[in-house]
Amino acid sequence: MTSNMSPKNADAPGSAIYRPAIHLRSALASAWPALCLAALLLLPFVNTPFTIDDPIYLREAQHLLTDPLHPQAFNVVWSTDFNLRASEILPGGVAFPYLLLPTVLAGAAEWVGHLTQLLFLLIAIVATAQLALRLGLNARQARWSTILTATCPAVLPMAATVMPDIAAMLFSILGMERIVAWRDGRKWHQAGLATCWLTLAVLTRSHTAMILAPAAIFLLDGITRQEIRSSFRSFPARFLPVILVPIAFLIATFVTADPESTDQNVLVALVSMPGGVSLLAKNIFAFLAHWVLVVPLTVPWLSLRFAQVRTAILLIALFGGGLLSVRAGWIAFPVAATILVLGDILLDALKRRDRVQLALWLWLLIAFPVVLYIQLPSKYLLPSAPAAAIMIVRLHGRLLETRRESTSWLIPSFAAWGTVLSLLILLGVRDLANIQRRAVEDLVVPHILAGDRVWFTGNWGFQWYAEAVHSTPATVPPPWPQPGDIVIVSWIDLSHFAVEWTGAREVLQSVSYTNAPPGRIMDLAAGAGFFSNGFGYLPWAWGRGDASRFEVWRVE
Repeated sequence: MTSNMSPKNADAPGSAIYRPAIHLRSALASAWPALCLAALLLLPFVNTPFTIDDPIYLREAQHLLTDPLHPQAFNVVWSTDFNLRASEILPGGVAFPYLLLPTVLAGAAEWVGHLTQLLFLLIAIVATAQLALRLGLNARQARWSTILTATCPAVLPMAATVMPDIAAMLFSILGMERIVAWRDGRKWHQAGLATCWLTLAVLTRSHTAMILAPAAIFLLDGITRQEIRSSFRSFPARFLPVILVPIAFLIATFVTADPESTDQNVLVALVSMPGGVSLLAKNIFAFLAHWVLVVPLTVPWLSLRFAQVRTAILLIALFGGGLLSVRAGWIAFPVAATILVLGDILLDALKRRDRVQLALWLWLLIAFPVVLYIQLPSKYLLPSAPAAAIMIVRLHGRLLETRRESTSWLIPSFAAWGTVLSLLILLGVRDLANIQRRAVEDLVVPHILAGDRVWFTGNWGFQWYAEAVHSTPATVPPPWPQPGDIVIVSWIDLSHFAVEWTGAREVLQSVSYTNAPPGRIMDLAAGAGFFSNGFGYLPWAWGRGDASRFEVWRVE
């Protein structure tokens, strides 16, 4: 089958020539600075304790050792202080536990999990370079695309966890690179790999299913009415990967489904929104603000397009000031700025009939449906981070051809900013994880050694290390701790049991751990919520107050 593509296309920057054959050697030559930078920044953190949602994925991987087809077919106490099926607590994402098998086979060693994540990130960086080159960027532009991806403050800290977001980004960029290869080369193995990678992306993080929309745009001849019509003359062969991914996803989901699950599924979980309209608004604000605070898109775009949107920038100030008079506060400014940028990207793409920019714009939006979920932290934007980097570099390259003044300092400055913020967040991640492991060593282990029956209430890394020393999770329904038993309470993760427990107890000890660096990433009072926007919009906040509080109870 041959491609209907012309050798020249208005989508591509510079020479406007697509490159159907991009060798791995070329991608590596462009990606090596970003590869070195990512490794340099992450290797000091390979022994970071497990934290936040790491334990639930590790438990799923452990379950695979006894039930290889059903990673979520077991009961677990997690997040809600109820003993539930893992498939009800965290539906979807069944592919990721398989990627953690080396970690659990190595005795759940932290360094194995973090080196695995680093490997995923390094491969994603090379795939980003390969896609950038395939879209017509030159070697230097591809290099900066990878550097912006590698230094993205939403990306690097997630590589210091064993959550599925780095893998979702990896499979997304691998799949999209093969989509463009299939469009240009029309070789069946390209379609097969595109289907494989994109299916794995959806099986890793369910919301990445939205990536099929930009994939379909990439497969078009162009975005004019005539070009869209001509594209469908070869339907369905041209769009084969986009058609096959949902089918493969449904088959894989059926095979790996929990045999004892209820009617709960990925869609039900997504649309169950206990917070109502206020939570929806908070998630929408978070989605828009993340493009300013942790993913370099809004500020770089405005910097490069300032001449075209100068009047609109003044309107942002007015709009933001108006929102300040109500309840939105300072977040109104990044929200308004991102609305402007997303609108400008779309209008600019349609005006210039730029298919690539339109596809990248849709790629930015794949996390938007998550606004219906209980939270929308920046980690859900990770599959879109390479698209944002490529889009900024494409715009910069286009403007260099039309402007006399130099803007070569812009992209390096944003990469430097991302590196600094990433390090601060990485330190915060390590500090939070260390505190939770230390709390187990200080508060749980002594009572275990003394022969007490010890219960705990709390999640995140605290739960993983507390269970490792044979402490029992306390739940809202029975069984409950009995007189004489010890209960260790972690307050930072808002324990339901601790709030609802009405039994008599004596508080033996109350311990507050201060964070080591002058800052934190999960602090309700400071508005820092890197892992959950329920704690705040900021990815990192300055401060040296109490970072985590724990109490030791004796039941009377």
